[in-house]
Amino acid sequence: MKLYAALDKSGLLVYALKADKNNEYYCCRCKQKVKLITTASRVYFRHKNKCDNSINERLIHQKGKKLILDELSKLKPQFLEEETYLSRIKQRPDILVNKNFAVEYQCAKININLLSKRVKGYRIAGIKNIWILGGHYLKRRLGREHLKFITYNKTWKFYLLMLDSQQERLTLFYNIEFIGPFNTLTYQKKIFARDEFWKIFIFRPKEISKLEVTLSERWLNKIRRKSDSDSQKLKLNFYNTYKITVEDYLKEAIFEAEFPIFATPAWQRYCGQVPKRLKQPLLKK
Repeated sequence: MKLYAALDKSGLLVYALKADKNNEYYCCRCKQKVKLITTASRVYFRHKNKCDNSINERLIHQKGKKLILDELSKLKPQFLEEETYLSRIKQRPDILVNKNFAVEYQCAKININLLSKRVKGYRIAGIKNIWILGGHYLKRRLGREHLKFITYNKTWKFYLLMLDSQQERLTLFYNIEFIGPFNTLTYQKKIFARDEFWKIFIFRPKEISKLEVTLSERWLNKIRRKSDSDSQKLKLNFYNTYKITVEDYLKEAIFEAEFPIFATPAWQRYCGQVPKRLKQPLLKK
C-alpha cells in the first residue's frame, strides 16, 4: 500500500514530496517504520516488506477484535466466544455472541465469492452476522470496494461500520445512497471515540430531506463521450426506437437519491436499460 504521508521521529506528519530520505519515518496507523520510495513519476512511503505488512495486519486485527470483545462483554451476553469453530459450516467467526450472532472484523481483502460463501454459511446455521471493516478497508470515505459489505436496518437505512483499532475509533456510515446519473455515493457518518462506543446502540439519526439532482451540461457531455459497447448499444437502440438521442432525452432530467444496489448507471436505467444488481450478500433481496 502506497502512503503519501508519514510521521517523523517527533510525531509530525510529513508529506512524501517534502520528506528527507536520510530521516526515519513511521506509518500513521500501525506506527511501524516505512521506507521513502522515489520514482520518475511519484514519491511515496511504503512498509518495508510484505512480511512486515502481514504482521501489522495481524496486530491490527487482534487489537480490533479485543476492542469489540471488550465492548460486547459490557452487554453481559450469556455466551461470548472468540474464534469458535463451527463444524457444521466449517467456519470460524472472529466473535460469536450467544451462539447465534457472529461478528467479523474484516481487515484483509476478501473477494465477493468468498464473502458470499461465508454469509451463506452463517444463514444455513441460523446465525445472524455483521461485518466491521478495518485494515485494508479502513478509509475516511466510502468507495466501490465497500459496497459489497453494505447492510440495512430501519434506523440507519443502508449502512456499514469501520473500526480503526489504532486510533480506537468506530465510524458508522449510514443513509448510504446513490445520486446522479453515474451512481455517485452519498452518505452521512458518525464517529464514536473509544469511551463512547456504547452510544452506537442508542444512536438515532435525524430525518433528512430526500436528495435530487438535475442533469447538468457537464453530465450530458460525459454521457455523450461514453463509448463503451453497452453505452453505444443503448444509444443506438434508443434512437432507433424513439427517434431521439439519449442526450436530448436526458436534458434536465431529475435523478433522485436511490438504493445503492445497482451496477448499471442511473442514466442507462433512466433510458430503459434493465438494471444489473451489485452482489451484496449481507442484503436480503
